[in-house]
Amino acid sequence: MTMKTIQKLLVVCSSIFLLSCSSDNESKPQEYFPTQINLTDFTNAVNNKTVSITYNDNNTISTIEIEDNNGIKTKQYSYTNGRISSVTNTGFLSGPETRNFIYNSSGKLSSIVDITSGSTETFPITYNASSNTYTLLDGTDSNTVTVDASNNPTQYASTFIASDLILTLDSSKKGVFKNLKPQIALQFDLALFSGHLFYFFNQKQINHFQFGVQDFDLVNTRDANGNITSVVLNFTGGGNQLDITYQKRNLY
Repeated sequence: MTMKTIQKLLVVCSSIFLLSCSSDNESKPQEYFPTQINLTDFTNAVNNKTVSITYNDNNTISTIEIEDNNGIKTKQYSYTNGRISSVTNTGFLSGPETRNFIYNSSGKLSSIVDITSGSTETFPITYNASSNTYTLLDGTDSNTVTVDASNNPTQYASTFIASDLILTLDSSKKGVFKNLKPQIALQFDLALFSGHLFYFFNQKQINHFQFGVQDFDLVNTRDANGNITSVVLNFTGGGNQLDITYQKRNLY
């Protein structure tokens, strides 16, 4: 066999390999996941924030980085059996360095354990199957998250706040986190007190939310791929806007 023949065979084999790789990539189903959320406050730029999200190979959230006027804060998530088991916090002015999430034998979140400067504090959580609510006890105070049948949040209540926050979801339209499996841990870790910044980690479109006597309609704008790329919330005396960037990722 001549050198020229060998070279031809190598070219043919390389072409077959490249075509095979291309075919494998094209055959894998892909979907969009949010990687950056920018919050713009219409009346006070001090409230502006940028959220950056990275994912593990199985499309669970790996890190959330929040940048605001106080600097950069990072949350690093760990998982056990597909559920968030802990989060490590850095850059925050207060709060735990580590937060552990404990589940019962049925897979329901049963407590949160915060570790701050070597001190441990445990907050029990009660799940009510009839109302699909999770209630965290903090001494004499409580925080409750209500989810629908698909585990998307619909209501938040806290004895720290006078009014409940009630979401109106559109089950026929997909939300910002449409391809992310719901995690009740994220609701207590972030969404309970700053949910709007993260679109409440909802798989469904949020049309409206009510907070006490205030009613807010959300204006959701989509791109050609059907992703929500901006969310505008207007109210008397102010308003804000979320701008969302996505990454197309293999589903497996």
